[in-house]
Amino acid sequence: MMTYLGIGALIIGVIMLYAGWSSGVKGKTMGKGLILIVSGALIGIGGNPAKDMPNGSPGMVALGFCGIAAVIIMIVVNKLKNSAANKEQAQKKAESIGATMLDRFFVECVLSGADDFSQAKNKQRAQLLADKYKLAYPDGIEELYKQGLEGHKTVTERFALNHLEERRAEERKQFDELNKYADLVGKEKRIAMLSDRAAELRKKAKDQRSYADMLMRSGQQKERDWAVWGGIANGIAGVGAGVATAADIQLQNMQIREENERRRQAALPGYMFMTDSASGNSRNADAIMKEIENFKLKLISDDPKEKLLEKISFTNTDVLVSETGAAMVCTSASLDPGFMIFDDVPACVDGTIVAKIYDGDKLCGTAQLVLPIYGLGQNITLNGICIDCCQPGKQYTVRFVAKNLWAMEK
Repeated sequence: MMTYLGIGALIIGVIMLYAGWSSGVKGKTMGKGLILIVSGALIGIGGNPAKDMPNGSPGMVALGFCGIAAVIIMIVVNKLKNSAANKEQAQKKAESIGATMLDRFFVECVLSGADDFSQAKNKQRAQLLADKYKLAYPDGIEELYKQGLEGHKTVTERFALNHLEERRAEERKQFDELNKYADLVGKEKRIAMLSDRAAELRKKAKDQRSYADMLMRSGQQKERDWAVWGGIANGIAGVGAGVATAADIQLQNMQIREENERRRQAALPGYMFMTDSASGNSRNADAIMKEIENFKLKLISDDPKEKLLEKISFTNTDVLVSETGAAMVCTSASLDPGFMIFDDVPACVDGTIVAKIYDGDKLCGTAQLVLPIYGLGQNITLNGICIDCCQPGKQYTVRFVAKNLWAMEK
C-alpha cells in the first residue's frame, strides 16, 4: 500500500506537472517550467510503490523536492533583483532632479499655506510636515524652511537644465534627419532617398506579416501529446490510469481543435487586412526599385549652381528660435515655371541650399535646406535647423546661397 508520504508526493507531483506545463505554455518561464515538470515526475514516480521498489524511491522524491526548491529560490532571487533595480532607478531619477526630503517638505509647506510663521497654526503644521519627512530642525522650523527654499531653487534650476538638455537632444536628432542627404550630389541623392524609402516599406511589410502571424497564433491553444501523458500516468498509477488519461487528452485535443478553429475564423479579417497591407508595401517597394533603374537614364545639365539659384524664389521666410538657441529656418520655395535644360527638356532643380542667418550684419549661423526627393517645384516648403546659434526673442534675417544645386530631367 502506498505510504502517506507517497500519496502526498503523488499529489504534489501532479500539481507540479500542471504548474510546469502552464508555465511552459505561457513562454515566460520555460526554464522554471521544465524544472517543475521533471521535479513533479520524479516525486510522482518516486513516491509510487512498485514491485522492485515497495517503498518507492526516496532518492527520486528528494531530488524532485530539490528541483522545486531550486525554482522557488530562482523566483525569490529574481524578485529581489527586480525590486533592487526598481529602487535604484527611482533613486537615480530622484537624485537627478534633486527631489530630496527637504524639498518635499518645502513644497508641501507652500502648497498647504504653511509658509507664514507669524501664525502659530502654520508653524505647527510645518513642524508636523518636518516630522512626516523625518527632518530635524535644531535651529528652528523657520530655519529648516529657509534651507528648503534655497534647496528648491537648485531643484528648479536643475529641472530647467534637464528640460533644455532633452530639448537639445530632440533638436540634434532633428538636425541629423534634415541633413541626412545634404552632402549627396547628382543622381546619388535621389537614389539614396528612394532606396531608404523602399527599405522602410520592406521593413513595414515584414513587421505587418509578423504581426499577422502573431495574431493568428496568439489565440491558439496547444494540443497535448496523449501518448506521453498516458505513459506518465501509466508509470504513476498503472495501465488503467494510462488508458483513461490518453482517452481524456484525445477528447480535450478535439475540443481544443474546435476552439482553435473558431478563434482562427475570428482573427481571419485582421490577418487578411495586415497581409494585404504588407503585400501593398512590398509592391510599392518593388516599384521604387524599378523607378531607380529608370531614373539612372535621366539627363543632367552642367548649369552652374549660382545660375540655378537665380531661378528659385523664396517667400514666407521665418526664423524660429527655441529656448535652447536653436534656429529653425522655414521658407516656401518655387522654381520658375517652364524651366528646361538643353532648350527643350523639362527639368527640375535638386540639391541643397544654405540659409545664412543674420543679426543685422552679423552672421550667427547657417542652416542647410535639402530639397525634396523629386527636386523643386512650385511652393515647396523647406526647413533647416542651426543648433545653438541664436537668442530667443530676437529678430533675424536670412540670405540664401547655393551649396549643391543641379538641374535634371523630370
